[in-house]
Amino acid sequence: MGHDCRGRIESSAALEPLASVQINSLVLGRRACGRVARSTTILRPMARVIANPGHRDERVHELAPGVTVIGRGRESQIRVTNKSLSRQHASLELSSSGRVTIQDVGSKNGTFVEGRRLDEPHELEDGQHFSCGDVVFVYSLAEYSVAPPETFVREISTEATRVLVNDLLTQARNRRSSGLGRPRLPKSAEGRLQVLLEVARLLSSPEDIEGQLRKILDLVFSILDIDRVALIMIDEVTGEFGAPIVESRREATIGETTGTYSRHILNYVRERSVAALFSDAAADPRLDGAHSIQLTSVRSSMCAPLKPHDGIIGVLYVDNLTIPSVFTSEDLELLSAFAAQAAIAIENSRLYQRLQAEAVARSNLLRFFPPTTIAQLRKNPRLTAEVIDTEVTALFCDISGFTQMSAQMQPRDVMEVLNRYFPVITEIVFDHEGTLEKYIGDAMLAVWGAPFRRVDDAKRAVQAAVEMQQAITKLSLELTNFPPLRVHIGLNTGRVAAGNIGSEHYLQYATIGDATNLASRICSAAGPGEIAIGVATLERLGGPPPFPIDGPEFHETRGRDQPIAVYKLRWED
Repeated sequence: MGHDCRGRIESSAALEPLASVQINSLVLGRRACGRVARSTTILRPMARVIANPGHRDERVHELAPGVTVIGRGRESQIRVTNKSLSRQHASLELSSSGRVTIQDVGSKNGTFVEGRRLDEPHELEDGQHFSCGDVVFVYSLAEYSVAPPETFVREISTEATRVLVNDLLTQARNRRSSGLGRPRLPKSAEGRLQVLLEVARLLSSPEDIEGQLRKILDLVFSILDIDRVALIMIDEVTGEFGAPIVESRREATIGETTGTYSRHILNYVRERSVAALFSDAAADPRLDGAHSIQLTSVRSSMCAPLKPHDGIIGVLYVDNLTIPSVFTSEDLELLSAFAAQAAIAIENSRLYQRLQAEAVARSNLLRFFPPTTIAQLRKNPRLTAEVIDTEVTALFCDISGFTQMSAQMQPRDVMEVLNRYFPVITEIVFDHEGTLEKYIGDAMLAVWGAPFRRVDDAKRAVQAAVEMQQAITKLSLELTNFPPLRVHIGLNTGRVAAGNIGSEHYLQYATIGDATNLASRICSAAGPGEIAIGVATLERLGGPPPFPIDGPEFHETRGRDQPIAVYKLRWED
């Protein structure tokens, strides 16, 4: 019978999904049709800018369509941490026609093209140099080609195997509910290999561990004539067998520890690191003295180690309660191959969960800490996992008259103001290596001294407060369609407990103690545009304050018997 080959290959991209199919066709020895596919060489333009060309710290940045911002701020797409750059210094716009236009966006030190300061947009030419502050860039427009080699493609259909495994799963579920029937598993080596390949596909998607284990049990029931299956994992900490996950012909249970399987069988397989078949477990001399087998009436059983690499992470156990010698050596080979696939799937699920946990941890690090602190925490992640007692200087920054202002504005406008306000003050916290603890409505709490203490924590916090007032004054001028924006800031120094709090889904780095509570009270004592500091912070400055100080003023606060002393920093002088 002839074999019809249909379909055309239009480009190299169409070949990529067939790579695994080609391997399958060779392994299974299936008939396939072959052809040589060619694709035309494609030239694609690539616009890029190179920072500090020719130097050790040279960096290449590919431009995406649309606007790319160069600056010192974290919101810039091309971020250069050089103090000569403004937070948003210049913009590059890549048009649909491939042209790149540069313009200055109100930077302090200017943007220059070939030595000429820009006061209007300028279209860059290939190889043209420009500078932002002290940093030199070169614009480069290059073309790269895609010319794949000739590729021989084999096409086969795996749809039949997928249908077969799905049918087996349906049969297994019906069999467990009715107590009848045997799966129609292919008897040929090729047929069983196809089933294992499809099992590997079904187990390849990352899932939570419990979901993956359940899927494994369903698949075992679908391919073997068994009464029960148990999956028993080895505890990674204790090295002992944990509670099993069990499915029987009529019901599924989790955590059964008696009447399900023989520990003699589990230990036999674990100690020898081999799969074992017991045709008549009750009479098998290898299990001499196994009282649990007599109690559970196990006749035929098989057990295979879950061994993704060198170590065993668990065992897969199946049995038949009534028929001796029901399993064959081919069944044992199939169970062994299946257990190997399952072990890899479980290991991948564990890895996936670890990666998810690390992603959450990285997200937390980026939210709370500046880059220098993140670098240290990656070397020693236990510093945030453990609660520490430390001294911090806490800073509260609050928008003055926010309640009244928000009552007069549309909610969308309030959100716009906050989304302009928070990045400005947060960037200043990170510039001075502080830790962002949280946003509370329109307020922000930041601390210096956790997770790392520095001798000049108080000075850094005070300098950050001054820069916040200066930055908010500038921001208020930019927000022309909104009411004037002013903030009041309070600082205090004292002992706290610092560490992660929350759930596994949402962690927050926090400092708990009276020092942060008092910082909030001191902030309330400051007026619009003022910076108020407590006595302890003033003492930690360790010398003359960087700005003139007024005070002390004494303020009554709720929950305290004595008034608190507050000093005002004349930051505008």
